[in-house]
Amino acid sequence: MAEIDGVVHLWDLPEDKVFVRLKDGLQKLMVYKALKVAKTQKSLAENLSANKASILDFRNSRFQTIKLGFVKQLSMFLVKTGLKEFSLENIEKQIELIKSTKGGKSILNPKFPMNFNNKRGAQIIACIFFDGGITSSSLLPFYFNKENVLVDRMIENIKSIVGDIYYKKVKDKKNVFSVLFPQILGRILVNGLSLPIGQKVLKIPSLPTFVLTTGLELQKAFLQQAFDDEGSAKMSGCKTIQLSQHSSQKVPPIRLIQLKEMIERFGIRVNGPYFSGLRKTIKGYTSYGWSIHITNQTDTRLFEEKINFTLERQRNKLDNLLNSYTEPPRFRRRTAQEEFLKICEELKDGGIRITTKNVSGKIDRKERYVRRVLTKMVKANELKVIKEWGWNGRGSVPKEFEVV
Repeated sequence: MAEIDGVVHLWDLPEDKVFVRLKDGLQKLMVYKALKVAKTQKSLAENLSANKASILDFRNSRFQTIKLGFVKQLSMFLVKTGLKEFSLENIEKQIELIKSTKGGKSILNPKFPMNFNNKRGAQIIACIFFDGGITSSSLLPFYFNKENVLVDRMIENIKSIVGDIYYKKVKDKKNVFSVLFPQILGRILVNGLSLPIGQKVLKIPSLPTFVLTTGLELQKAFLQQAFDDEGSAKMSGCKTIQLSQHSSQKVPPIRLIQLKEMIERFGIRVNGPYFSGLRKTIKGYTSYGWSIHITNQTDTRLFEEKINFTLERQRNKLDNLLNSYTEPPRFRRRTAQEEFLKICEELKDGGIRITTKNVSGKIDRKERYVRRVLTKMVKANELKVIKEWGWNGRGSVPKEFEVV
């Protein structure tokens, strides 16, 4: 299934809602081969559950396109007679044009099978889930952003995966750029990938399975688009990287929880989701804001290293945030003793005494803090004291430890 593997085939689309045109000569050849088997147009029409006019229209390319359902029936008939070269697997690679309605905008030379299981596909899906969407009435995909580069990237990504597609791009009075795609793309995204339609605040959609289960490179591209669209690096108050979503329910939306889990796959600790406030929509209902945060300095640096924003403006904000730290990163909760134990092992292997001063110099922490942690490690039976603090006539002798 496309929702699981991210690859959309011709047969994933609704046969009564999609119209296609095959390459020159193929339509005539298919009818010619079918008539050699069926003998008459009447017999062929009965086998296809179609009328003779449809057969003639298809053979003569009388109209620009014909329903996908007719092509599927004709393909199945030919394959049953042993003519496997007319299978849908072969036909989908020989389509000149595909659209959703006879008068609708089309995709020329569609690139079936359409593979969204890659970086470009991940960015497209993230665009739909965050600053974009698919209209519920006409299944028209759209995306808007103040950053023209993101809108242009969405267009290029779509064209690279689906083919030469019609689109309409505009800029409003507030300098927000937007792009609108035809219904056929909506059919591909909705019927093929099971992407949500309508307002995500109300629908509470889950992310596609293949985005959640594929490798880190795809998930990195998805997360970058998500943070480009709706994330931010903030320095006022608590230094944090934040991403917020809204829901019509009093619980965090599932997509935000899935985002958190995806980020944590990179070894980055994420706080939340936390309730961030109410707002009234233009249609009058209440939505509940929820946000996730990355606040620990170590996690923030990991975010910059392993994910980051793609927008230069956002990357600069993150750089400024990281440059504002004057102290070394704090250890994550409950990890200090693990890190100290590693340092003690390194000192031992190097033939260096395990003392407060030596550990402090190795780990770049103040001796008072190191002393507290080493004391905890002794109580936890991770270290033992082999020499107490004292005097040797020339000065103080530091307390010395040994790894248990």
